[in-house]
Amino acid sequence: MDLKQLLPAKRKMIAWTIVAFVFGTMMSVQYHDVELGGAALWAGSPDVASVNSRLVAVQNYNKQVYQKTKQITQQILQLQDQALAQGGEMAHVERELRAARILAGTVPLVGPGVSVTISDGKMDEVAMAQFITHDWDLRSVVNELFAAGADAVSINSARVTETTGIFCVGPVVRVGTMQIGPPFIIRAIGQSGVLSAALNLPGGPLDILRGANRGLSVSNPIQEKMISIPAYQTPLVITGGGTS
Repeated sequence: MDLKQLLPAKRKMIAWTIVAFVFGTMMSVQYHDVELGGAALWAGSPDVASVNSRLVAVQNYNKQVYQKTKQITQQILQLQDQALAQGGEMAHVERELRAARILAGTVPLVGPGVSVTISDGKMDEVAMAQFITHDWDLRSVVNELFAAGADAVSINSARVTETTGIFCVGPVVRVGTMQIGPPFIIRAIGQSGVLSAALNLPGGPLDILRGANRGLSVSNPIQEKMISIPAYQTPLVITGGGTS
């Protein structure tokens, strides 16, 4: 085989060897995290002070793991970009992997799309449940966007995938592992004209919300040239409206 033909193949092998290495590093870090969060947390004296001290240690370690995972993920993405640049069968595999990651919500996405804001109505203690935004209100909008071909959807700073649960938890809504409060800004990446038209259909989700006599504030869909949607996050945090 000619040396010039051999070199690209060797570069691919080296690149994927590095990918395998960083994935192995991630797995070992996660395994250590499980050990620390389980056995180390409850080993020894069960007194409250000791448990609290270990819990703080676990939380601090989890933050380090999260940052390390982000760093390793970025390295993997860079290697994948290199593989795409080389073309051939490897590029085809990379495109399929990238599409799968977008569908799973594990990578952030930037592109054109639409945004719409839903806010609670003015309420009193007697009719509070009537005038707040419920989980099924948000689900109806999200489902319409996915049905219209959205590549990615978020509510406030929470990425929504096709398997993400959306549930009411008292006065807030839980999206996946994140608890969010109003105003609810729903963003979607895709063909902005198609997405906007789908939301504006007579009898569509926005039409129904406006006509429900619940006092909800429902904006018109805004077509935007550039929308940024974060990757799916696992930490349980509470966010208000307007975050991006």
